[in-house]
Amino acid sequence: SCSLPLPNNLKLVDFLSSVLKSKPSRLTKKMKHARLSAKHYFVHSGFLRTDREAETLSRLEKEFLDSIAEENEREEMRFHMQKEWRDHFAERCEYLRLEVDARGWWKSME
Repeated sequence: SCSLPLPNNLKLVDFLSSVLKSKPSRLTKKMKHARLSAKHYFVHSGFLRTDREAETLSRLEKEFLDSIAEENEREEMRFHMQKEWRDHFAERCEYLRLEVDARGWWKSME
C-alpha cells in the first residue's frame, strides 16, 4: 500500500518513468529483478502521516538529486520532479473532489 498522494493502481514503472524522465523499458532493463511492471500503488492513506515520513522522503529525494554530477542536469531533474509531484497532487485533489486555492498554491511556490 502507499501513503503518497498518487492515483490508485498506478504501476511503479509508470510512476518512476515519469518522475525520472526515463523510458519504462530502460528502467525495466536496469532493474530486472525489481519486477517494476508487476508492482502497483494502492492508496492506503493518500498522505504522509508523520513529519518523519515526510523528512525521509525529502532526504531520499535530495540524496538522489545530489548524486547527479552535472549541475544543469541536476537542476533540470529537480524542476521536473517538482512538476511531477505538483501534477500528482492536483490529480489527487481532483479525484477526491477537493477544491484547491490555485492562486494561493502558486503563490506559495514562488
